[in-house]
Amino acid sequence: MAALRRWNADSPTEGLMSRRPSRRNGERPNGAFAELRSEIERLRGELIQARSRILQLEQGGAEPIAARRIAELEEGQKVARGLAVEAAIARSRAEAEAKFLRDAIERAPGVHGWLLRRALRRLPAGPGQARPKPGR
Repeated sequence: MAALRRWNADSPTEGLMSRRPSRRNGERPNGAFAELRSEIERLRGELIQARSRILQLEQGGAEPIAARRIAELEEGQKVARGLAVEAAIARSRAEAEAKFLRDAIERAPGVHGWLLRRALRRLPAGPGQARPKPGR
């Protein structure tokens, strides 16, 4: 029993060692308590909001929420369509430019033209493009 005694025996349990730290004179960790208190208040607020929303939905208030959500989805759909149109235009421009450059390389005269055509054969074919034939 002597091995279990603390060197500072101020507690009413005669200084026996405990797994929990002793709190002297009602000492509390103020930071943790305040943090828990604020979390409880926040959760109470969320509960009140959830209850009011449930009440609103039960009383037929789902129509404005659904209408607002549908409007948001329609707006997103318009944006997506616009982006798709812009992407299609950019792709067609890039394909036209690539075709123009390939044609210019095919018509280039002299040794430089020959070197360009040889380099063109080594390039990978783009999407929708056939590779130039080696005999050309």
